[in-house]
Amino acid sequence: MERKKLGVAVLTVALCGAVAGGMALAGCSTSPGADSKAPATGGTTTPEVTVGANGVSHIADWEKVYPLQTASFLNGANVIEERDGDDRSHSHALLAEEMEAFIPDATYSVRCMGCHSSWFKEITEAHGTSTDVMDSPMASYQDEFPNMEFWDCRTCHEDDPANILTPTNLTFKAVSKSYDFPEKDTVCGQCHSATSENLWETDWDAIDIYRNGVSADGLFQTFLDSEAEGLSKPVPGGEGGYITKYDEETGLKYYGGGSVVDLENFQGSNHQSLGLTCASCHMPQTTAEDGTVYTSHDASGSPIENPVALEYCLTCHKNQGIESPEAMKEFVLGKEDELAEGQLWMRENLETLKSAIAEAVASGDVDEATLDEARMAWSKGSWYLRYTYGHEGENVGRKAAHNFDQMMNLMQQGRQIVSEAIDSLA
Repeated sequence: MERKKLGVAVLTVALCGAVAGGMALAGCSTSPGADSKAPATGGTTTPEVTVGANGVSHIADWEKVYPLQTASFLNGANVIEERDGDDRSHSHALLAEEMEAFIPDATYSVRCMGCHSSWFKEITEAHGTSTDVMDSPMASYQDEFPNMEFWDCRTCHEDDPANILTPTNLTFKAVSKSYDFPEKDTVCGQCHSATSENLWETDWDAIDIYRNGVSADGLFQTFLDSEAEGLSKPVPGGEGGYITKYDEETGLKYYGGGSVVDLENFQGSNHQSLGLTCASCHMPQTTAEDGTVYTSHDASGSPIENPVALEYCLTCHKNQGIESPEAMKEFVLGKEDELAEGQLWMRENLETLKSAIAEAVASGDVDEATLDEARMAWSKGSWYLRYTYGHEGENVGRKAAHNFDQMMNLMQQGRQIVSEAIDSLA
């Protein structure tokens, strides 16, 4: 496939409600909200906004109406170097640059834009969702849709940020039939989930990723079932994070490539039971210098680096004797360290198990049934690790606050599974 850069009409930044981590219903409202466990849902009137080409309004139009939200979103790009140094996040506001770094001489395919652009909807509605369309360069549709851009308000709010909260990701809607997530979770979850279309090699309508629930074990069983049914297939020598991989030398299979398992992991958490959503911590209600209360749209960073978010945490955590933002930060970092210890053990011992499997295959001294059990242990342990990471990467412990107890239990279960598999090959 010929690679060429997406045209200059695709803007680098997306403003207002498009961040996958943000989702207050009236998140773009400039009206003050009440002090509550979840961000207020504010005003009910959408100011008049110019409608651009193709009958669609654009981020530059919304910037004029919601300047505070726009400024907060762009602030994520302003502090990106500081955040990268802490290895905590990328910036949603620098999506185009990051896509180009991830895909050298980038041709952003329509497939990629299922999460990265609301224009995915326009393209697939016009041309369908065949493999040819999904793998074609986004740039090939530039003439047809001259104002294509990366994330914009429509991704979470359609064309009405003050009143509408809804995920527009067609892939998510198609493959998540069996689980009714809270609406305020699905706006983030439409991208921050295990539903990446890249996992599958069949029509979306044939997929039912949550048929076994949203737990790590349930999703893992769905991966196995889907492979057995021919709905997905591990790719030998698969590269990148978006392919379910198969290693021919060892027979190991790595499931869940492309998953960003924040939505599923958050379900049933202590924070969710208190009525919080992703926006509660990642997009806290913020007060401007003139006293206006608005929803921050700088959702890219860690809440423990955000003084407003830390103050919000204290509304509950003071009951635990945590009295200051500094103490709150130290509390969270302590939990991250606990989780990181388990994740680092798992990462190291998965490599030990992989080496043991490779040696057993090469020697021929281990029966195939034992090898298959060890392979399954490696696959499950790898998935547990990814589930607690939230994504592939080196950021051990970083998402402990999403569902600490569940993550710790998974690391304990994984430790037992992997240890027994290593012992079986000794």
